[in-house]
This record gives sequence, structure tokens and C-alpha cells, in this order.
Amino acid sequence: MSQSGGTCSLTGSEKIQCVLELLLTLIKATRTRTGAVTRFAESAQDANNTEGELTFLKLKLESLKDRFRHMCNQYSDLAHNCSAPAINCTECPDGWVHIGDHCFFLSNDTDGWLNSTLKCKDIGGHLAILTTKEEYDALEKEARTIGTFNPFYWLGLSDIENRGDWKWVDNSTLQVSFWNTLKSEPDNNAITNWYDVPCSFQYRRICQMDAIPLN
Repeated sequence: MSQSGGTCSLTGSEKIQCVLELLLTLIKATRTRTGAVTRFAESAQDANNTEGELTFLKLKLESLKDRFRHMCNQYSDLAHNCSAPAINCTECPDGWVHIGDHCFFLSNDTDGWLNSTLKCKDIGGHLAILTTKEEYDALEKEARTIGTFNPFYWLGLSDIENRGDWKWVDNSTLQVSFWNTLKSEPDNNAITNWYDVPCSFQYRRICQMDAIPLN
């Protein structure tokens, strides 16, 4: 570099060097700006994530508050009813008959076999599965005490999938049976004897559930 008349002049190589330095400075500044933008974007994303988590926690807190209020109401009702007469626990619900380890319900209304399976499910049971003569005899006795004009009841036995292949509603195969030997046919309905009839016939039903052990 040389000086003349108070001004500065650059040689060709010096000009190139100066331009390169300016380019490097510009590149560094661009990188710095890009990094700043990236960090800002990441911060914004973190903020969005944090906001989403905060919203979720608020909803969870409200849910817990609702559950807490519900529990408080329950305990309040419990405390209010402490002086009420105690209710004895039983192995079976009201209206059900306790036989062995099971509870049985003999319906008053009639329906087809398929609808009867659904109605038993609606009350927490299934169509009756009889595997012992003791249960069979006890249910027969119970049905006779009712003394209805129509003595037939649906049980949980059918060959609806394969004709002649009898299975209970729990998909177990028939082991012990009480078919009507005079007519040489089975039945998923009668108490005194079993008869094989169309599933569309309208009969009462026997529902079954496990008894609750109290000991």
C-alpha cells in the first residue's frame, strides 16, 4: 500500500485480499444470523411444547378435581347413612337362587334363544350351564315351585354353529346331559327334560353367574 496526497491506494492483490476478508465477514455474519434464527425457532417450538404440556396438565388437574369432588360426595353420603340399618351381604343378588357355587335366575318373561343370551348378559350373567345332577335337580325343584303354565326354560346349550354338535355358551362341549329319553332328543329349554327346538321359540330363560364367596 502507498500513500500520495493524503489518499490511500490499493494494489490489485491487496484489493483481492480485501474482498476476501469482506466475504469471510459476511459469511460469518450470515452464519450467526442463521444460528440465531434456528435458536429462536427451537425456542418457539419449546414454548409450544410447553404450552401443550401445560394445557394437558390443566385438563388432568380438572379431572382429578372432579374425581375428588365425587369421592367427597360419596363419603358424605356414607357418613350420612352410617346410622341406617346394615345391609347383609349375600352370595347372590336379590331374586337369584343360590345353588352350589353359582347363582341362577329364572325369568318371568319369554323370548327366543338368541335374545335370551343377551338378556342374561345384560344382568351380568349368561344362560345356564348345567354340569352336575345336583344343579339340575335343584333347578327342577325351583321351577316346579313357580308353577307356570309354560314350564319350559332356555339353557345355554345349542348346536347353532354345527347341527348335532352341542356346545354351551362358554364354548365347552356337552359332557353331562338330561335329554328326553322317551323322544330321544335333546333340549336347551325344559327343566323336567331337555328338548331340541328351534331357537325362535318363545320360552323363559335361566341365567347363571358365579356366587360371591363371603368367607
